[in-house]
Amino acid sequence: MPALQRIDSANTADILSALTTDGGCIALNFLTPEVCEQLTADFSGHLDEVGLGADDLGYRNDFYGQKTKRLKGLFSKSARMEAVLTHPDVLNVARRFLLSDKRATDLRLSNAELMVLYPGQGNQDFHTDAVSWRRAQRAEKPHEILFSINIALTEFTDHNGATRVVPGSHLWAEQREPEEDEITLATMPRGSALFYTGNVIHSGGHNRSDEIRYGLYLGYSLSWLRPLENQLLTNDPEDLKKLSPQAQQLLDIVPGGFTVYA
Repeated sequence: MPALQRIDSANTADILSALTTDGGCIALNFLTPEVCEQLTADFSGHLDEVGLGADDLGYRNDFYGQKTKRLKGLFSKSARMEAVLTHPDVLNVARRFLLSDKRATDLRLSNAELMVLYPGQGNQDFHTDAVSWRRAQRAEKPHEILFSINIALTEFTDHNGATRVVPGSHLWAEQREPEEDEITLATMPRGSALFYTGNVIHSGGHNRSDEIRYGLYLGYSLSWLRPLENQLLTNDPEDLKKLSPQAQQLLDIVPGGFTVYA
């Protein structure tokens, strides 16, 4: 079984190298356990209002997971999300990974999502995140259009649903399917994050434990792509007005609602 490299989240150069060769890595020490605990507490009351197999916007299908809960509009659910969004370790990697060839002038957040796997949740179907913009990704290959992170707010283990990842699959032909010996699990301690490219094949894992697994996803895209989530609709606009200019730009909130350069 292949393994993902485990690299401190502040080590931008080594992370970029791992993204190039493997399509992903485990970024250690991204958030402190205390911050993870605080974020989990901020979201817990909102999770109580969501049924298994659905998110708080009402979506429900097998891909979302019949024993999974999902939350959107996270910037109105936790004031701590701004610090996650603008974390220098992730922005350093995302900007160098996506913008070094000057195909865009800046980043935007495509979407943010809390993904909570309950006991009994099975393996999710394998997929890539950039498939949401299939035509754009085909046109841009071999370049990437999306950089994603999945933060372990609780420990990710081989029994509680750690993300399944296929290292190197970001370089594969589009129709190739992974063999069992090409799959690895993104096991990692609380506060670490899976950093991965838009084209790497992955999926949520099988929660065979009696634990609840909390994962916090953020996807950063080229600024000219349409984000999957409209933050002004999923969040309270008054909450977004309180964010820093850097955070507002990442959420595509600009004065007057008009951007000259994308």
